[in-house]
Amino acid sequence: MPSYITIFNACIPVFAVIAAGYCLRRLRILSKHADKSLLSLVLNLLFPAFIIHHLLDNNSLGSRSIIFAAAAIGGLSIIIGLGIAYIAASSIRMEKANRRTFAVAAGLQNYGFIPIPILLTLFGKEIIPIQLMFSTGLEIVLWTAAIMMLTGGKSGGWKNLLNAPLLTTVVCLVLNSVFSINQLPEILSRPISMVSDCAVPVSLLLIGAIIRDLLQRSPDPQTPKTRHLPEIIMAIVIRLIALPSLMLLIAGLAPLPIELKRILVIQAAMPAAVFPILLVRRYGGDIATAVRVVMVTMIISILSIPPVIVFGLWITGSAGP
Repeated sequence: MPSYITIFNACIPVFAVIAAGYCLRRLRILSKHADKSLLSLVLNLLFPAFIIHHLLDNNSLGSRSIIFAAAAIGGLSIIIGLGIAYIAASSIRMEKANRRTFAVAAGLQNYGFIPIPILLTLFGKEIIPIQLMFSTGLEIVLWTAAIMMLTGGKSGGWKNLLNAPLLTTVVCLVLNSVFSINQLPEILSRPISMVSDCAVPVSLLLIGAIIRDLLQRSPDPQTPKTRHLPEIIMAIVIRLIALPSLMLLIAGLAPLPIELKRILVIQAAMPAAVFPILLVRRYGGDIATAVRVVMVTMIISILSIPPVIVFGLWITGSAGP
Protein backbone atom coordinates (compact mmCIF):
# COMPACT_ATOMS: atom_id res chain seq x y z
CA MET A 1 0.00 0.00 0.00
CA PRO A 2 1.38 3.46 -0.90
CA SER A 3 2.52 5.28 2.21
CA TYR A 4 1.48 8.78 3.21
CA ILE A 5 4.91 10.07 2.12
CA THR A 6 4.58 8.39 -1.29
CA ILE A 7 1.17 9.96 -1.88
CA PHE A 8 2.32 13.33 -0.54
CA ASN A 9 5.30 13.21 -2.93
CA ALA A 10 2.92 12.38 -5.78
CA CYS A 11 0.89 15.50 -4.99
CA ILE A 12 3.83 17.90 -4.61
CA PRO A 13 4.67 18.18 -8.36
CA VAL A 14 1.02 18.93 -9.17
CA PHE A 15 0.77 21.85 -6.77
CA ALA A 16 4.33 22.96 -7.61
CA VAL A 17 3.38 23.44 -11.27
CA ILE A 18 0.14 25.18 -10.25
CA ALA A 19 2.25 27.46 -8.03
CA ALA A 20 4.56 28.13 -11.00
CA GLY A 21 1.54 29.24 -13.05
CA TYR A 22 0.50 31.49 -10.16
CA CYS A 23 3.97 33.09 -10.07
CA LEU A 24 4.14 33.48 -13.85
CA ARG A 25 0.86 35.39 -13.77
CA ARG A 26 2.00 37.52 -10.85
CA LEU A 27 5.25 38.35 -12.68
CA ARG A 28 3.19 39.10 -15.81
CA ILE A 29 5.13 36.52 -17.81
CA LEU A 30 1.93 34.58 -18.47
CA SER A 31 -0.54 37.32 -19.37
CA LYS A 32 -4.31 37.13 -19.32
CA HIS A 33 -4.29 37.65 -23.08
CA ALA A 34 -2.66 34.23 -23.46
CA ASP A 35 -5.39 32.36 -21.56
CA LYS A 36 -7.79 31.93 -24.44
CA SER A 37 -5.06 30.69 -26.79
CA LEU A 38 -3.62 28.32 -24.18
CA LEU A 39 -7.04 26.91 -23.34
CA SER A 40 -7.75 26.37 -27.03
CA LEU A 41 -4.34 24.72 -27.43
CA VAL A 42 -5.02 22.36 -24.54
CA LEU A 43 -8.52 21.40 -25.66
CA ASN A 44 -7.86 21.10 -29.39
CA LEU A 45 -4.31 19.69 -29.54
CA LEU A 46 -2.61 18.75 -26.29
CA PHE A 47 -5.42 16.84 -24.60
CA PRO A 48 -6.54 15.04 -27.79
CA ALA A 49 -2.91 13.94 -28.21
CA PHE A 50 -2.93 12.79 -24.58
CA ILE A 51 -6.08 10.76 -25.27
CA ILE A 52 -4.64 9.20 -28.43
CA HIS A 53 -1.42 8.34 -26.61
CA HIS A 54 -3.26 6.56 -23.79
CA LEU A 55 -6.27 5.08 -25.58
CA LEU A 56 -5.09 4.12 -29.05
CA ASP A 57 -2.83 1.09 -29.16
CA ASN A 58 -3.75 0.20 -25.59
CA ASN A 59 -5.10 -3.07 -24.28
CA SER A 60 -5.45 -2.03 -20.64
CA LEU A 61 -9.14 -1.18 -21.03
CA GLY A 62 -9.92 -4.86 -21.35
CA SER A 63 -13.57 -5.73 -21.93
CA ARG A 64 -16.28 -3.32 -23.05
CA SER A 65 -17.96 -3.74 -19.69
CA ILE A 66 -15.26 -1.73 -17.88
CA ILE A 67 -15.57 1.04 -20.51
CA PHE A 68 -19.29 1.40 -19.89
CA ALA A 69 -18.89 0.96 -16.12
CA ALA A 70 -16.25 3.71 -15.90
CA ALA A 71 -18.32 6.10 -18.05
CA ALA A 72 -21.51 5.34 -16.11
CA ILE A 73 -19.85 5.87 -12.73
CA GLY A 74 -18.29 9.12 -13.97
CA GLY A 75 -21.68 10.41 -15.07
CA LEU A 76 -23.37 9.18 -11.91
CA SER A 77 -20.78 10.93 -9.73
CA ILE A 78 -21.70 14.36 -11.06
CA ILE A 79 -25.46 13.68 -11.03
CA ILE A 80 -25.25 12.77 -7.33
CA GLY A 81 -22.92 15.70 -6.66
CA LEU A 82 -25.25 18.21 -8.33
CA GLY A 83 -28.27 16.89 -6.45
CA ILE A 84 -26.68 16.85 -3.01
CA ALA A 85 -25.05 20.27 -3.49
CA TYR A 86 -28.35 21.81 -4.64
CA ILE A 87 -30.22 20.42 -1.62
CA ALA A 88 -27.43 21.68 0.67
CA ALA A 89 -27.65 25.17 -0.88
CA SER A 90 -31.40 25.16 -0.30
CA SER A 91 -30.89 24.26 3.35
CA ILE A 92 -28.92 27.47 3.96
CA ARG A 93 -31.52 29.51 2.04
CA MET A 94 -29.32 30.71 -0.79
CA GLU A 95 -31.01 32.66 -3.57
CA LYS A 96 -32.21 30.44 -6.38
CA ALA A 97 -29.69 31.68 -8.99
CA ASN A 98 -26.82 31.37 -6.52
CA ARG A 99 -28.12 27.95 -5.50
CA ARG A 100 -27.69 26.66 -9.04
CA THR A 101 -24.18 28.09 -9.26
CA PHE A 102 -23.25 26.56 -5.90
CA ALA A 103 -24.57 23.17 -7.01
CA VAL A 104 -22.45 23.11 -10.17
CA ALA A 105 -19.33 24.45 -8.43
CA ALA A 106 -19.48 22.23 -5.33
CA GLY A 107 -20.94 19.20 -7.11
CA LEU A 108 -18.12 18.85 -9.64
CA GLN A 109 -14.73 17.65 -8.46
CA ASN A 110 -11.52 18.25 -10.39
CA TYR A 111 -11.56 15.20 -12.64
CA GLY A 112 -8.70 15.86 -15.04
CA PHE A 113 -5.40 17.58 -14.69
CA ILE A 114 -4.91 17.25 -10.93
CA PRO A 115 -5.90 13.57 -10.48
CA ILE A 116 -4.23 12.31 -13.68
CA PRO A 117 -0.61 12.96 -12.61
CA ILE A 118 -1.37 11.51 -9.17
CA LEU A 119 -2.84 8.37 -10.77
CA LEU A 120 0.20 8.10 -13.07
CA THR A 121 2.62 8.32 -10.15
CA LEU A 122 0.77 5.88 -7.89
CA PHE A 123 -0.57 3.28 -10.34
CA GLY A 124 1.16 3.76 -13.69
CA LYS A 125 -0.11 4.59 -17.15
CA GLU A 126 -2.30 1.46 -17.35
CA ILE A 127 -4.99 3.12 -15.24
CA ILE A 128 -5.22 6.29 -17.37
CA PRO A 129 -7.49 4.87 -20.14
CA ILE A 130 -10.06 3.92 -17.49
CA GLN A 131 -9.78 7.41 -15.96
CA LEU A 132 -10.43 8.87 -19.42
CA MET A 133 -13.58 6.75 -19.70
CA PHE A 134 -14.67 8.00 -16.26
CA SER A 135 -14.09 11.57 -17.48
CA THR A 136 -16.04 10.92 -20.68
CA GLY A 137 -19.17 9.92 -18.76
CA LEU A 138 -18.72 12.93 -16.51
CA GLU A 139 -18.29 15.29 -19.47
CA ILE A 140 -21.52 14.09 -21.08
CA VAL A 141 -23.49 14.89 -17.93
CA LEU A 142 -21.56 18.13 -17.42
CA TRP A 143 -22.52 19.53 -20.83
CA THR A 144 -26.16 18.47 -20.50
CA ALA A 145 -27.59 18.19 -16.98
CA ALA A 146 -25.12 20.59 -15.33
CA ILE A 147 -25.67 23.29 -17.95
CA MET A 148 -29.43 22.83 -17.66
CA MET A 149 -29.16 23.32 -13.90
CA LEU A 150 -26.97 26.38 -14.31
CA THR A 151 -29.32 28.02 -16.80
CA GLY A 152 -32.56 26.90 -15.13
CA GLY A 153 -33.36 24.50 -17.97
CA LYS A 154 -32.94 27.09 -20.75
CA SER A 155 -29.95 25.38 -22.33
CA GLY A 156 -28.58 21.86 -22.33
CA GLY A 157 -25.26 22.59 -23.96
CA TRP A 158 -25.74 19.66 -26.38
CA LYS A 159 -23.62 21.24 -29.10
CA ASN A 160 -20.66 21.30 -26.71
CA LEU A 161 -20.59 17.49 -26.79
CA LEU A 162 -18.99 17.90 -30.21
CA ASN A 163 -15.67 18.94 -28.70
CA ALA A 164 -12.21 17.70 -29.66
CA PRO A 165 -11.46 15.59 -26.53
CA LEU A 166 -14.79 13.74 -26.59
CA LEU A 167 -14.66 13.16 -30.36
CA THR A 168 -11.06 11.93 -30.06
CA THR A 169 -12.10 9.49 -27.34
CA VAL A 170 -14.92 8.07 -29.49
CA VAL A 171 -12.66 7.74 -32.55
CA CYS A 172 -9.95 5.96 -30.53
CA LEU A 173 -12.46 3.49 -29.08
CA VAL A 174 -13.87 2.75 -32.53
CA LEU A 175 -10.41 2.27 -34.05
CA ASN A 176 -9.37 -0.03 -31.22
CA SER A 177 -12.55 -2.06 -31.60
CA VAL A 178 -12.70 -2.30 -35.39
CA PHE A 179 -9.06 -2.53 -36.40
CA SER A 180 -7.45 -4.02 -33.26
CA ILE A 181 -4.46 -1.73 -33.56
CA ASN A 182 -1.42 -3.32 -31.94
CA GLN A 183 1.19 -0.65 -32.46
CA LEU A 184 1.28 2.79 -34.05
CA PRO A 185 4.10 3.53 -36.49
CA GLU A 186 6.94 5.33 -34.71
CA ILE A 187 6.65 8.26 -37.09
CA LEU A 188 3.21 8.89 -35.55
CA SER A 189 3.65 7.62 -32.00
CA ARG A 190 6.71 9.73 -31.14
CA PRO A 191 5.29 13.18 -32.01
CA ILE A 192 1.94 12.24 -30.43
CA SER A 193 3.80 11.21 -27.26
CA MET A 194 5.81 14.45 -27.23
CA VAL A 195 2.69 16.63 -27.59
CA SER A 196 0.83 14.45 -25.05
CA ASP A 197 3.52 15.08 -22.44
CA CYS A 198 2.74 18.81 -22.60
CA ALA A 199 -0.98 18.46 -21.83
CA VAL A 200 -0.89 18.16 -18.04
CA PRO A 201 1.86 20.71 -17.22
CA VAL A 202 0.45 23.39 -19.53
CA SER A 203 -3.02 22.87 -18.05
CA LEU A 204 -1.71 23.09 -14.49
CA LEU A 205 0.15 26.31 -15.33
CA LEU A 206 -3.10 27.75 -16.67
CA ILE A 207 -4.96 26.69 -13.51
CA GLY A 208 -2.32 28.44 -11.39
CA ALA A 209 -2.66 31.62 -13.43
CA ILE A 210 -6.45 31.56 -13.09
CA ILE A 211 -6.14 31.05 -9.33
CA ARG A 212 -3.94 34.14 -9.16
CA ASP A 213 -6.66 36.13 -10.92
CA LEU A 214 -9.32 34.82 -8.57
CA LEU A 215 -7.33 35.65 -5.43
CA GLN A 216 -6.68 39.12 -6.77
CA ARG A 217 -10.39 39.92 -6.78
CA SER A 218 -11.04 42.25 -3.88
CA PRO A 219 -14.17 41.60 -1.82
CA ASP A 220 -17.02 44.07 -1.90
CA PRO A 221 -16.36 46.50 0.98
CA GLN A 222 -20.11 46.83 1.48
CA THR A 223 -20.49 43.08 2.10
CA PRO A 224 -19.96 41.89 5.70
CA LYS A 225 -17.19 39.27 5.92
CA THR A 226 -19.47 36.86 7.76
CA ARG A 227 -22.26 36.98 5.19
CA HIS A 228 -20.84 34.16 3.09
CA LEU A 229 -19.58 32.05 5.99
CA PRO A 230 -22.49 29.52 5.82
CA GLU A 231 -21.86 29.11 2.09
CA ILE A 232 -18.11 28.54 2.64
CA ILE A 233 -18.71 26.04 5.43
CA MET A 234 -21.27 24.20 3.31
CA ALA A 235 -18.85 24.07 0.37
CA ILE A 236 -16.25 22.43 2.61
CA VAL A 237 -18.77 19.97 4.04
CA ILE A 238 -20.19 18.96 0.65
CA ARG A 239 -17.07 18.89 -1.51
CA LEU A 240 -14.49 17.68 1.01
CA ILE A 241 -16.54 15.56 3.44
CA ALA A 242 -19.99 14.40 2.29
CA LEU A 243 -19.34 13.60 -1.38
CA PRO A 244 -15.93 12.00 -0.71
CA SER A 245 -17.52 9.80 1.97
CA LEU A 246 -20.19 8.71 -0.49
CA MET A 247 -17.61 7.95 -3.19
CA LEU A 248 -15.55 5.88 -0.78
CA LEU A 249 -18.68 4.03 0.35
CA ILE A 250 -19.50 3.14 -3.27
CA ALA A 251 -15.90 2.13 -3.95
CA GLY A 252 -15.84 -0.06 -0.85
CA LEU A 253 -19.19 -1.80 -1.27
CA ALA A 254 -19.79 -2.02 -5.02
CA PRO A 255 -18.34 -5.00 -6.92
CA LEU A 256 -16.08 -2.86 -9.10
CA PRO A 257 -12.72 -3.65 -10.73
CA ILE A 258 -9.81 -2.51 -8.57
CA GLU A 259 -8.86 0.15 -11.15
CA LEU A 260 -12.27 1.82 -10.80
CA LYS A 261 -12.05 1.65 -7.01
CA ARG A 262 -8.70 3.43 -7.17
CA ILE A 263 -10.08 6.10 -9.49
CA LEU A 264 -13.00 6.72 -7.13
CA VAL A 265 -10.58 7.06 -4.20
CA ILE A 266 -8.50 9.66 -6.06
CA GLN A 267 -11.64 11.48 -7.24
CA ALA A 268 -12.97 11.54 -3.67
CA ALA A 269 -9.89 13.48 -2.57
CA MET A 270 -10.22 16.19 -5.22
CA PRO A 271 -11.29 19.80 -4.58
CA ALA A 272 -13.90 21.59 -6.68
CA ALA A 273 -12.98 21.94 -10.35
CA VAL A 274 -11.90 25.32 -11.73
CA PHE A 275 -13.84 24.80 -14.98
CA PRO A 276 -17.29 25.70 -13.52
CA ILE A 277 -16.08 29.28 -13.14
CA LEU A 278 -15.73 29.43 -16.92
CA LEU A 279 -19.16 27.86 -17.31
CA VAL A 280 -20.70 30.44 -14.98
CA ARG A 281 -19.14 33.23 -17.03
CA ARG A 282 -20.56 31.77 -20.22
CA TYR A 283 -24.03 30.66 -19.12
CA GLY A 284 -24.78 33.12 -16.35
CA GLY A 285 -24.76 32.73 -12.60
CA ASP A 286 -22.96 34.20 -9.64
CA ILE A 287 -19.23 34.15 -10.38
CA ALA A 288 -18.37 35.18 -6.81
CA THR A 289 -20.11 32.07 -5.45
CA ALA A 290 -18.21 29.80 -7.84
CA VAL A 291 -14.92 31.48 -6.96
CA ARG A 292 -15.47 31.05 -3.22
CA VAL A 293 -16.29 27.36 -3.59
CA VAL A 294 -13.28 26.68 -5.80
CA MET A 295 -10.76 28.66 -3.77
CA VAL A 296 -11.67 27.40 -0.30
CA THR A 297 -11.72 23.74 -1.38
CA MET A 298 -8.52 24.09 -3.44
CA ILE A 299 -6.58 25.62 -0.54
CA ILE A 300 -7.74 23.02 1.99
CA SER A 301 -7.11 20.16 -0.46
CA ILE A 302 -3.37 20.89 -0.45
CA LEU A 303 -3.33 19.31 3.01
CA SER A 304 -6.35 17.01 2.74
CA ILE A 305 -5.58 15.07 -0.46
CA PRO A 306 -2.86 12.74 0.92
CA PRO A 307 -4.73 11.57 4.07
CA VAL A 308 -7.98 11.07 2.10
CA ILE A 309 -6.16 8.91 -0.46
CA VAL A 310 -4.36 6.87 2.23
CA PHE A 311 -7.61 6.29 4.11
CA GLY A 312 -9.57 5.61 0.92
CA LEU A 313 -7.15 3.00 -0.41
CA TRP A 314 -7.13 1.27 2.98
CA ILE A 315 -10.87 1.24 3.61
CA THR A 316 -11.76 0.14 0.06
CA GLY A 317 -9.04 -2.51 -0.05
CA SER A 318 -7.77 -1.13 -3.35
CA ALA A 319 -4.19 -0.35 -2.41
CA GLY A 320 -2.91 -3.55 -3.99
CA PRO A 321 0.61 -4.89 -3.60
